[in-house]
Amino acid sequence: ATQIAGLTLRQRQIMDLVLAGHPNKNIAADLGISQRTVENHRAAVMKKTGVKSLPALARLAVTAASH
Repeated sequence: ATQIAGLTLRQRQIMDLVLAGHPNKNIAADLGISQRTVENHRAAVMKKTGVKSLPALARLAVTAASH
């Protein structure tokens, strides 16, 4: 769960929206940022947490939430 704690507030926000199934385009529109920025944040989340896929990220998030 320390990987999740290392994320910025914006990265956590984007991670939550991604895991909720929102496409990058919608996340960008909802947050008033560019789609490229969303992609950069997603990439940073994957890099910081060390996961390679969304299902792995979801497992990590669930594990973090249950502690």
